[in-house]
Amino acid sequence: MKARWTCLVLVAGALALATPAFPKGPFELLDPSEAARLLGEAGDVEEYPDANSITVFDRTWVEFEETGAYEEYNYALVKILTQEGVDREGDPSFSYHRRYGTLDVLEARVIKADGTIVPVPEDLISDGTAPELAAIDIYESDMRQLTVVFPQVEPGDAIEYIVFHDYEPLLKNGFNGIYFLQYIDPILESTVSVTGPEDLPLTHVLKDGEAEFEEVRDGGKITYTWRVRDTEQIEREPLMASPAQFATRVIVSTIPTWEELSRYVWKMSDEKCVAEDAVKELVADLTDGLETTEEKIRAIHFWIAKNIRYLGVAMDRGAFVEPHYAEYTLEKEYGVCRDKAVLMVTMLEEIGVPAWVVFINPSRRADPEVPTLFFEHGIVAIEGPDGDYLYIDPTLEESREVYASYAGDRWVLVATEEGQSIRRVPHSPAAENAGTISEASTLGADGGISGRVTVSGAGIYEIVLRTIAKTAGGEQLRMMWEQSVQEVYPGTELASFDITDYEDLDRPLTVSLGFEIEDYALDADPYLLFRVPTATGAFDVLSGLIMGRFTTLPERKTPIAIGSTVGAVSEATVLIPRGYVVESLPDEIHFREGVVVLNATYEFVPTEEPGAGNAVRYRQELLIDAFEVSPDDYLALKEASRLASRSSRGEVILRREGS
Repeated sequence: MKARWTCLVLVAGALALATPAFPKGPFELLDPSEAARLLGEAGDVEEYPDANSITVFDRTWVEFEETGAYEEYNYALVKILTQEGVDREGDPSFSYHRRYGTLDVLEARVIKADGTIVPVPEDLISDGTAPELAAIDIYESDMRQLTVVFPQVEPGDAIEYIVFHDYEPLLKNGFNGIYFLQYIDPILESTVSVTGPEDLPLTHVLKDGEAEFEEVRDGGKITYTWRVRDTEQIEREPLMASPAQFATRVIVSTIPTWEELSRYVWKMSDEKCVAEDAVKELVADLTDGLETTEEKIRAIHFWIAKNIRYLGVAMDRGAFVEPHYAEYTLEKEYGVCRDKAVLMVTMLEEIGVPAWVVFINPSRRADPEVPTLFFEHGIVAIEGPDGDYLYIDPTLEESREVYASYAGDRWVLVATEEGQSIRRVPHSPAAENAGTISEASTLGADGGISGRVTVSGAGIYEIVLRTIAKTAGGEQLRMMWEQSVQEVYPGTELASFDITDYEDLDRPLTVSLGFEIEDYALDADPYLLFRVPTATGAFDVLSGLIMGRFTTLPERKTPIAIGSTVGAVSEATVLIPRGYVVESLPDEIHFREGVVVLNATYEFVPTEEPGAGNAVRYRQELLIDAFEVSPDDYLALKEASRLASRSSRGEVILRREGS
């Protein structure tokens, strides 16, 4: 429902169950007859065959004070169309941090299709430790999750609720918010109304859509209102980027500049970067005997990544930017991203390396037009040799590389004492996040082939390989790679399988596969026809997935979220039987359009060594040079996928000499 999107704002204020009475606010539940009329007029699955629910209305009312504190009410009526809609909307959960605000469900009920009203009893509103924390045996008392279960919901029913929320900001005069007016299911009416002091006017922008707008001044206050009707639903597509970056949305803020926000975050972080004895002793132990600064940085980074458990829990705006003291995080041995960032900054300063906390959005594009606290993640920056920043993410446990290559092209806010504006990280070329697949094999005159393939990678590609090894492990990992080998040709035997230790971050992760295939080449005397095994794409674990699985749509309306530039370079040398020459090779491919590059070449390599056979050499380069693929670039990706598929089916034709 649309409310789930508004909850990015509700949750952003830190929710908590509250026992005292709350103000009634601007909303009252509908009269049953009026609710029945609206639900009847809303339509059903015949009018919205691709929707699981219809938001009849979603109304948000906010009033903020000069301090930035605010009260917010959200009122929604949602008609459920399908069982998936029941599963999606019937038990919404909200993560919250109860030190920073309060939340109460003032009213909640189910309106059955026959008009029967089913209120939500108190025992169906539960509060507990966030499941992702409980799963790893961490019970932070303030990190909670509120779940509301709407009883007896079935397709055709509706849910109706009013939520009250208030928030005390950590940043003085720092009211800010993002309100979404569009969702993956249709919205018939959505209204956002924000009221604040006349001497603290809002900076605001409406993005990716249109809305009715009204600004009214009365009694020393300004009320800003945005309203949309009959909002088109966002089409769900495979691997789509976060709708939060392209849905119609209102962004508001009283924060004057990004520089002021940078200074504020620096002050809050800097006072937590205190190196107590335990921190000092740890740094001394980790860097003992290391000669270069780079070695020391690497030792600190990998120790934090492996020994401080990461709590990937999104909290409110204030909780996001307020980290714990470095000593606290070290003692607890866990922390959210900004806790790990503060600990790293503190430890780096102990070796004389100035460092700063940085905020970034890994999963979506940021909105740089208006200064807000809506960042998903905290990392670290140090000064590089060219005077620009280098970025380190201490939450990347599977990364062998210190510097976060995924950050390229993203907007970041570096928290410094003098204050800085939001900036875009320089581009990280796809080659820095690419896999390397190498094959050396021998084709026999009887048509059998045997050889070895090694798979490794850099940047994100290697992180994927390590994550697969960590998640699968043991026999399951071997079976996974055996399945890849068998994709080359039915009956392929995995003759050997070796993989380096995924926990050893001092050397590249390498997968080595020995294979044997009987009767691989087609004997059409005097010709032998075969495909280069690596050319099939069977050993490319990432780009092959993107090219194959996610290029099935004729076109796209939403970007594909890859998360990083990525690619793969595949090379193979196949020794051919003595007495054979190359009759023909598959066509070369040279394709470059938008962010997609595909090159594939075959060549005959004669040998002058006595008694040695000639060889066929194959090379393919596939690069996707952006962290997301736009709808326009999707067409280029789709064409590259078609060309790569054609190339993978291309056969080398050998002819016996003298024939």
